[in-house]
Amino acid sequence: MENLFKNMDMDAGILYDLLSSICNDYLYIWDTHKDLFQVSPNMVSDFGFEESGMAHYRQTMLERIHPRDYERLKKHFAGLWHSGEESFSLNYQMLNASGSYIWVNDQGRVRRNPRTGEPMVILGAMKSLEGCEYTDDVTGLMHHRFCQEKIQSILDEAPEIRFRLMLLGIDEFNKINTLNSRAFGDQVLKATAENLLQALPEEVNLYRYEGDQFLVAGAGATREEMLNIYRHVQQYALRSHRVEGQPCRFSVSAGLVAYPEDGDNWSDLEKKAAIALKRAKLNGKNQCVEFKHSMLREQIDNQLLTNCMAESVEKDFEGFRLVFQPLCGARELTIIGAEALLRYRMPDGREISPVEFIPLLENSRLIIPVGLWVLEQAAAVCREWMKWIPDFMMNVNVSYIQLKETDFCQKAEAVLRRQGLAPENLVLELTESYFMKEDDNVRDALRRLRGLKLRLAMDDFGTGYSSLERLADLEVDIVKVDRFFVQSLHISRHNRDFIESVIRLCHNRRKKVCVEGVETQEEWESIRLMNADTIQGFYISRPVEQDFFFSHYVAASFDGKGLLGAIDRKRLQDHLVNDRELLFAMMNATPLSLMIWNRQFEILACNEEAVRLFGAESRSALIEGFNSYSPPTQLDGENSEIGVHDRIVETFLKGRNQFKWLHVDHQGRRLPVEVTCVRIPYQDDCVVASYARDLRAELEAEQSGRRFRERLRALLDATPLCLNLWNKQFENTMCNKEAMKLFELEDERDYLERFYELSPERQPDGQLSVEKANTKITEAMRTGRAQFRWLHQRLDGTPIPCEVTLVRIEHLDDDGSAMVAGYTRDLREQAAAEKMQRVLSARVRAVMDATPLSCILWNVREEILDCNQMAVKLFSAGSAEDVLKDFDSFLPQYQPDGTPSLDKKETYFKEVKEKGHCSFEWLYENRQREKIPCEVTLVRAAMEEDEDIIIAYNRDLR
Repeated sequence: MENLFKNMDMDAGILYDLLSSICNDYLYIWDTHKDLFQVSPNMVSDFGFEESGMAHYRQTMLERIHPRDYERLKKHFAGLWHSGEESFSLNYQMLNASGSYIWVNDQGRVRRNPRTGEPMVILGAMKSLEGCEYTDDVTGLMHHRFCQEKIQSILDEAPEIRFRLMLLGIDEFNKINTLNSRAFGDQVLKATAENLLQALPEEVNLYRYEGDQFLVAGAGATREEMLNIYRHVQQYALRSHRVEGQPCRFSVSAGLVAYPEDGDNWSDLEKKAAIALKRAKLNGKNQCVEFKHSMLREQIDNQLLTNCMAESVEKDFEGFRLVFQPLCGARELTIIGAEALLRYRMPDGREISPVEFIPLLENSRLIIPVGLWVLEQAAAVCREWMKWIPDFMMNVNVSYIQLKETDFCQKAEAVLRRQGLAPENLVLELTESYFMKEDDNVRDALRRLRGLKLRLAMDDFGTGYSSLERLADLEVDIVKVDRFFVQSLHISRHNRDFIESVIRLCHNRRKKVCVEGVETQEEWESIRLMNADTIQGFYISRPVEQDFFFSHYVAASFDGKGLLGAIDRKRLQDHLVNDRELLFAMMNATPLSLMIWNRQFEILACNEEAVRLFGAESRSALIEGFNSYSPPTQLDGENSEIGVHDRIVETFLKGRNQFKWLHVDHQGRRLPVEVTCVRIPYQDDCVVASYARDLRAELEAEQSGRRFRERLRALLDATPLCLNLWNKQFENTMCNKEAMKLFELEDERDYLERFYELSPERQPDGQLSVEKANTKITEAMRTGRAQFRWLHQRLDGTPIPCEVTLVRIEHLDDDGSAMVAGYTRDLREQAAAEKMQRVLSARVRAVMDATPLSCILWNVREEILDCNQMAVKLFSAGSAEDVLKDFDSFLPQYQPDGTPSLDKKETYFKEVKEKGHCSFEWLYENRQREKIPCEVTLVRAAMEEDEDIIIAYNRDLR
């Protein structure tokens, strides 16, 4: 190739034009000395350059760079003169000819002056990233896969770096799609991405994740910085937004993880960020949750719960039961049926929420046998109750997992046949998404269920992606409108219109409508006027046990009259609320400081406890000068006056808010409080009641507790053994430094949260480590002490055999109850020493048994220690024990020279102790009294770490 280019009669310009005409990339050449540059024709047209050849490259390019990337590119250009780099690769957003910013990848080569090292010419090729796998078409952001590869490359070069990832998720985004459209939802995502980009610091990057989620990556960012970023995101989200002229409100939840604390690879960090985000949503949304290793413990708990339910299924569904919630005619509130709802109670008596156990049943596929059991039980109950209400209908929820089973329809038909129940009296409830799924098994099951004349109900309508137009074509008998639309019925005109449209459309297509979540008389009256067919909700009844349902709603011929009495009581309550004198009396009876706020941030009233708490002269003085009872800024630097307004606004939006606040009293002394704000309906609008609880005594107690814990900590750390403290809930609450040293951990929180990872799943005896630990702690709590062997392990799997001593210590816990102190002694050195002793003993035995002479060992106190098999054979003894136990019985009373054998033995032992060696002839006799003449050699062997031994070698002279 080199010779080919040397012989080419082609100048650089022609070569550049040729490359530009055949290459899809955007090409440019920059003469840095003259500050002239030329771009390819496609770059002129696509990015709106005036011509292909221009001057002032930096200025011209920076004018087209996104503001967020401007400083980074500016630093890059400046750095080219000092870095010495010969190539570079950058990703940034650049303004195109249509006025939109698009992502590009800029690959460049730098040719430098060999004398000065400064750039002479820079050649570059830019590639548009729009439409590629790394770019999100909706938001224009880079996809999180790009972040993954970028971070992995950084870790390969600098594994010691620290960074944090925050996974953001828009709460209940599906409802934004439902109430508007998917296209509208996409516009919300795009607008959110643009606004978040502007709010983020330059060193923090934003990526599109999946669905309604975004990923924030902060290299080197501290925990406080990332939490502060979330607070900015949270405040932005809670504001009212307009997208395509339509108002839109939403909140954002987040999960935060740190490298390397929470994981040393992308997969772990991604998984744990998702776990933390899920926890934030389960905790009520609109919050950021930092990942904790205890969350993994929950997965273990879920497995234990799954195992319990599997055992319950095997034991004839022990622990499972059905409760029933009434279904009433919307007009007269007469009972027409019930929804059967599954409940589960653990063997220890704990009631588990359906929110917890239903997903586990589905994930483990236990829902298949349990779901069939529910269907059987519900059908049997329905048959009995039809004796009282002939047209009684029983609604039963069916899982998607059940529908996918090819024999589900046959099993449902068999249930009807066994129970003698007409299919018209059984309604199968399926969530909206089931009717949308592109699944042949599900579609076939729905078709066959229709063929059996079973009624089908679409549950939770409005929470998925069905449109009203699609609803008209779906083959369902009943549509159940989700409670979300009922909750805001009297606030949102849109919700009212939505319910009316559903009812009207369904009635036109001969479908019935049940409205769920009706909780007040006002909601019922509105739904009744809309001509809904049935209602369901707490206004009628919560789900109740079978016997209660039968006695109150079946046998008693319930017709809603009892609820009308409740309505009369409500009118009386309304009258009492309007009694101003009674209202103030109730306020003053409240043991907490109470203030009432309107939307203009004005205090309408306060109680006497508030006056006392702040030491104000009067109510009016407190109300008029309320801002003076807070310092200018809170402990975190937040402006107090603005902070009060923000929390009042948040309460009007969410209905409830709780937070810590620093006040000052009339003398300027600090007054820490916990404030709970609650939105209360008032005169066709709402007010906010704020209750303040004085925290001074609590904080003083906490400080006293901290001092106690500090002394306890010092005592623990002074203990030379690994030490843990356990409470009665089997929680490891504290450990000493020796514990972390034993397991090579640096962070106590990490040690406590991951404690169960420091033991193998099972102990050497086969018991589960978690169960055995709880058993031993219970034993120590009951008896006061327990000692046992235990196998621990480090996080890398290194086994650590230990001896554990558990001791009950009275009144040690914060509530005065007993705790268990666990002392762990590392047995590795002892085990190694015992093993070495066994090895050495085996070696000595092997040497002795290999000796061709009879060999007997004594200590210097003339106590016989051991003998070999040749000695056993010499004396015709049964075993070595026979020789050692009664050696003197193998000596005749006298030796041949007439000297008593014992006296002569003593003489020779004295000689060998003095000289270290002696030889002589000796006469033994065996058990048969046969004489055995021998030549005996005694040797004194010196031992370094033990007393000397005397070895007798006997050579048989027969």
